[in-house]
Amino acid sequence: MTPFDITQGDWRLFSHDAHSGVTRWFLDLGNGQMIVRTDTPVDDLISDNAEAYSNSLSQNWGDGQRVASIPLDVYFSQLAEARKNGDRKYIKKWLNDSDNRKFRTFKGTV
Repeated sequence: MTPFDITQGDWRLFSHDAHSGVTRWFLDLGNGQMIVRTDTPVDDLISDNAEAYSNSLSQNWGDGQRVASIPLDVYFSQLAEARKNGDRKYIKKWLNDSDNRKFRTFKGTV
């Protein structure tokens, strides 16, 4: 049995990193093209963020305060370009967006 024999619906296993838990799947479109999907486990990160956020409710802001913990794939797909361009306004808006609340580790508005 090879990794390619392991399937999830029409998706076939491409790789799995036991250390990080990152799993990559591919879907053969049948026309010489394929789609690669990356699954990154984030349950522990989200749980740790929720606990840190809850603990921050009685704390004050300070220099060097960590405000979020973000999976690398989310960072690179949604924030890296803004960071590269120095777009602090976009980064603040993203961090304050309620859709991204699960990544916050500290209360308040950035």
